[in-house]
Amino acid sequence: MKKIFVWIGMTAVWLSFVTACTSGNTEKTVVLLKDGKSPFQIVLPDRYDNPGTEIHLMSAAKCLQKEFRAASGVTLPIRKESVMTKNQPGIFTGNTERTRRCGFDPASLQGFSYRIAVKDGDIFLAGNDYHGLHGKKKEGYSRYVLGSVKAIVVFMEDYLHTRFLMPGDAGISTPEIKSLELPGNLECSGTPRLNFASGRGQSMMYDYANNNYGSGAYKSYGGHSYYDAIPEKEYFKTHPEYFALLGGVRVGSGNHLCISNPGVQELVYREMRKELDAGAETVEVGQTDGYIPCECADCRKYGNTDDPGEKLWIFHRSLAERLLKERPGKKALLISYGPTANPPKTFDAFPENTMIEICHYSPEMFRKWRKYKGIQGFTVYVYNWGEYPQPGFTAKLSPEACTDQVRMFAENNIRGVYRCGFGELFGMEGPVYYLYGKLLENPEASPEVVLDDYYKSAFGKAAAPMRVFYNTLHQRLNACYAMNAASKNEFSDAMKGKRVLPENPRILLVFIYSPDMIDTLEKNLTRAEKMTSGPKVEQRLALVRKEFDYAKNLATILHLYNAYRLSPDKASFEKLASAIEARNAMIDSFYAENGRMKEIPGWPEIRFFGRSPKHIVNTNGTLGATLGAPFTWNTKFLREKNILPGSGAKNLSIARAEGMIETFDFLSGAWAKAEWHELNGIQLGVTAEKTRFKILYDNDNLYIGVESDLPDSRHIVPVGKDGPAWRTDSMEIVLDPFGNREKYYHFIYNPAADSTYDAAFGFVTDVLDPRYNKADPLWNGKWTYKTARKNNKWVSLFVVPFKTLGVETPSSGTRWTLNVGRESFVEKQPELSLWSPNLETMSFHDRDSFGEAVFE
Repeated sequence: MKKIFVWIGMTAVWLSFVTACTSGNTEKTVVLLKDGKSPFQIVLPDRYDNPGTEIHLMSAAKCLQKEFRAASGVTLPIRKESVMTKNQPGIFTGNTERTRRCGFDPASLQGFSYRIAVKDGDIFLAGNDYHGLHGKKKEGYSRYVLGSVKAIVVFMEDYLHTRFLMPGDAGISTPEIKSLELPGNLECSGTPRLNFASGRGQSMMYDYANNNYGSGAYKSYGGHSYYDAIPEKEYFKTHPEYFALLGGVRVGSGNHLCISNPGVQELVYREMRKELDAGAETVEVGQTDGYIPCECADCRKYGNTDDPGEKLWIFHRSLAERLLKERPGKKALLISYGPTANPPKTFDAFPENTMIEICHYSPEMFRKWRKYKGIQGFTVYVYNWGEYPQPGFTAKLSPEACTDQVRMFAENNIRGVYRCGFGELFGMEGPVYYLYGKLLENPEASPEVVLDDYYKSAFGKAAAPMRVFYNTLHQRLNACYAMNAASKNEFSDAMKGKRVLPENPRILLVFIYSPDMIDTLEKNLTRAEKMTSGPKVEQRLALVRKEFDYAKNLATILHLYNAYRLSPDKASFEKLASAIEARNAMIDSFYAENGRMKEIPGWPEIRFFGRSPKHIVNTNGTLGATLGAPFTWNTKFLREKNILPGSGAKNLSIARAEGMIETFDFLSGAWAKAEWHELNGIQLGVTAEKTRFKILYDNDNLYIGVESDLPDSRHIVPVGKDGPAWRTDSMEIVLDPFGNREKYYHFIYNPAADSTYDAAFGFVTDVLDPRYNKADPLWNGKWTYKTARKNNKWVSLFVVPFKTLGVETPSSGTRWTLNVGRESFVEKQPELSLWSPNLETMSFHDRDSFGEAVFE
């Protein structure tokens, strides 16, 4: 009997009906297997609501057939009910006529509920099977509600002792069995805790066994419905007024909407209604990712509040209110994310068709939500895995972290989980994935028991060394979790609000994969590899080896880099460069000639590293995981130029010119005597788009002339004065005219007119001022720029008066510090290039990396 939290209002009640099994001795047992024989056949329905339903149920039946054969040597035939062998017992799966004649109607079950029963010598494994949105075309299993698949999975786990450890056949383990009997009056029914369990699907049987079965009757957009409601490509040309006014211009890129516009409101509602009318029971409503509020007069007035998040809450609640009137019984799932991360302030009740999708969760956040009336339940959007958390393509969560999270969800009316990123590391993270899935079914399960079951089932004779391998890894990961939890007040009030873990992923990875840690993992994995336990175990160990070797090489480079920083000599560089080149060769081996990630041989269901593109793997991930130096170094270039990175900042001379400079002709006049200075990758990597500059001065101004690659096809939208100029192709200039690396000015401009940003740093000395030790965007200097584009080139001229910088005309020999950077939007993430490289962080603002400039 399995237990679950069921919620009435906001009160938790333990009920034990979720999985309830009964049996007695009033009838004979049913013999499924004896003496190497079985009389049973697997029987499927003749009719289905959708062709995909038939395909997926057949797939589950074949898995049952295959694992029964692997365990017993007996092959159970699969037959449709109309052609089954009469007078032969059957395992009836799905909504068969025989199932209904026995008094059980699978179509009456809700969601992913299931029933397992034995009656009159037959076995019934059934649930309600249908396309979640009642569609008619064939789709992947995650679009369906397949209660019968859940019944088959539970039957296999409970009676064949099958374990779905990883996706695909190689991830399934079923022990040998000699005989199998079931109580003659067995009755077992279950309702999974979640009615929405979505994210990156792996394989059907794995996902149904580990509570990642799909979106069910929910219409999910992965968090953001605005893109589908009003796509830029369809509407911007004809209705620019639907899109956000930014810097005085309607901007379509990014799909940010003008939410006060009645047409926008209607289209967002129509998108909801369309999906519900098509069959969905619940539809997600979520603003654009990276939401930027419209600046038009009507949006500023909307909702009588200045808070952009509150405006969204008011708008989204109005959609739910209308939906309640026009589509009673249907639900709206409103996202709490970004500007809506906190609950609304101007009201405390939602219409009684509202669910909330929480993306920033903590005990404190759940307490905040408890005062709000009308809410019919919550889902969560989890960021546990993926390519963007700090560890990147290395292990991330400890079992304790997973256990605490799932139990917190169980205590707070969580009806659904969306996994944003999942399954990149089935070798190093497989046990934690498995534990997470099992805890979602039973939050009170013992993590130690679940993990021990995994190690024995996955590695057989090699279970002991692999248990040591994973326990060692998990203890180190848990130390990170404990420190992070302390900063969130989950362990210590003294640490509340204080970041404990470093933002730089290099520091975190060096802590996790210390030399002693690597040594312990290597020894135990090697020991396990020598303890052969069959081809499936060998495949699993090979996957662990592939992922561990990546992490080991990564950590080795980081340790060698730290040694190089302490002693930046040729010998240290050569050791480091060799490790970097070995890593590059390893990553190259992951990809085919067409640039796509190779499949794991014989195991296509494994999406190694999420099949991420090479440029993402090169930097160990995206966002918080991105690693720069030394992984971005062009070691061949550094050797050819005999450069020891970081051994000294760059320097240049600024020639003096006579008279005002206004021309882009960088080869004549005063420009002719100025040298070109090349920008490289911010951490000495290779860049796709090259940039170079010259620099001059006269009595009044400093001049910087820039030439850069920029395809003519790339469209640039002006952002106005002090707009987000860094969000598109731009030049960034940082000037410290005092030469002491304490204060500086920051300028950004784009290849478009009226598109700039400027700020000053270090000029606010009051420690109580919120601008202290931060950039002050309120500073506005008098400076100009000119820009032109032609033949896939962008040339520009930046001019700043010395008066704007608060200094006199520099005399010969005066020293400044400065840097010149370029953001090129070659991919979705900008390519960063910099004149004087920053080997520590991916930032243009590290004052220690500023180069030196001497006025002639």
